[in-house]
Amino acid sequence: MMQGPLNRPRLSQPKFAMDRKKMLLLQSVAVLLVIVAFMLLVYEYPIGRKQQVGEQTEGQAQAQAQGTGVQMQSMQQIITWRTAPSCDHPKNNFVFIEVNRAGSTTIQCMLMRYAYNHHLHVILPRNGLELKWIKDSGATFDDLPWADGGYNVIVHGMTYKWKVHDVMPPDTSYFSILRNPENHFKSMFHYYDVGKVLGITGKNQASKILKNPSALTDKKGGIGETQFVTSVRMSAQARDLGFGPGTDFDQPKSLENFRNITRDFGMMVILEHLSESLVLLRRVMCWELRDILYLDKAVTTYSYKDIPMGSRQLSNLKMINKIDFQLYDFFNQTLWKTIKGLGPEFLEEVSYYREVNIEVAEYCRQIETEETIAKLSIPAGKWTTGFMVHQRTCEELKLQFEDWNTKFIMRRNAEIRGESENDVTDTEGTEGDLPPPPKVDNLPRPSIPKEKEENLPPPPKVDTPPPPPLQEEKVDNLPSPPLPEIKKKGKKTDKKSHNSAKDILDEMNVPDELPSAPK
Repeated sequence: MMQGPLNRPRLSQPKFAMDRKKMLLLQSVAVLLVIVAFMLLVYEYPIGRKQQVGEQTEGQAQAQAQGTGVQMQSMQQIITWRTAPSCDHPKNNFVFIEVNRAGSTTIQCMLMRYAYNHHLHVILPRNGLELKWIKDSGATFDDLPWADGGYNVIVHGMTYKWKVHDVMPPDTSYFSILRNPENHFKSMFHYYDVGKVLGITGKNQASKILKNPSALTDKKGGIGETQFVTSVRMSAQARDLGFGPGTDFDQPKSLENFRNITRDFGMMVILEHLSESLVLLRRVMCWELRDILYLDKAVTTYSYKDIPMGSRQLSNLKMINKIDFQLYDFFNQTLWKTIKGLGPEFLEEVSYYREVNIEVAEYCRQIETEETIAKLSIPAGKWTTGFMVHQRTCEELKLQFEDWNTKFIMRRNAEIRGESENDVTDTEGTEGDLPPPPKVDNLPRPSIPKEKEENLPPPPKVDTPPPPPLQEEKVDNLPSPPLPEIKKKGKKTDKKSHNSAKDILDEMNVPDELPSAPK
């Protein structure tokens, strides 16, 4: 029997067909998802955009201190310090910010010797070795006795603050020094004799106290509010660089202080890599090799100095000294990225500088025991114009920081009386009278508004052409020049202790591109 169109059975609906209710439900869910996505975009976009702009802006990125686990957002990218492409004249205006128990005394004596032999005006403290009237929070520069022609140098103890720019020339170079926070903590612990105060004995006293770090931040154990406790709370190195107590890079004020340091400071000396730092300083300042010679000052030894801390103690130290670890890690990476960009020739100069410094120190020790000894001649070469080392050179290298204060005061008194010191100095490898100080027209004393530091206007911009970027050369194409021979009678230095340029870079394991901090 034939079936008509009206009598045919209906086709069954496909399994994937959806009724109207299900369709409306899906549409509602889709609309809800769109709204949620839009809200996330609105709230997250400013943060993401800020990070994107920071990545595109030169010198802006993120960095993280080694082992602290705290991300420092908006910090500058690991930069490279710039050395002068050519040196027409040395830079004689500079400020060195002392960091306590970080090797500052050695650097201060070296800088005072440079300033003295170049007739530079140094700001001296009224008494002692610290510029307390500047260091104190309420002090200003208004009482500063104004020198004819202005000042050239600050090396005495003070906390870095922007006010120092008001009394220094616009072309002043700023730099400081940092020490591995683990070594710095042990040095501070020994210097303030905390082990004796707490009755701690043994070979590793500093590590023992870090098993219970609360003893360092309260009055238990008889420490009280000692200088040591205050320093530990504040991250002592960061405090000297202008950071406040208990600061963290999560705080806007700390980020501002960090930007000021990286903007104002031409470089940062790293104590653990002192030779590399001083050679780089010589290049940045256009100085001579003889200007960065030094003898160690204020070096102390104690039983736990070279004993590494355990993981638990080190972790506790990073918690209470967080910002010091972050600063040290950042500037240590900056130093080695700069060195890598300069190529193996730089490390060849470092090796030569070490040999010369050891040779000079050995010569000065011989002078103490021998009545007559020939002068030490450092011949001209690739990294020096040549100079003579004699008894006066050794006497200056051995002077302590307070001795340099006395010499500057005596010179100033002689100038006031109109007398001449008839000093002798090294000039291009010869001895002769010190050249008279350059005649500089008296500069008017700057007017400093008496207002709180946080209300000071932003630093003025100096229109100076930026130096050309560092040219990163391939290691294979750089020659390794022979080290100039040092002419001297006596013992020879051991040259086997110095590794090659490639070995040093391999040991440091500095990557071509330093990784960003993990989120």
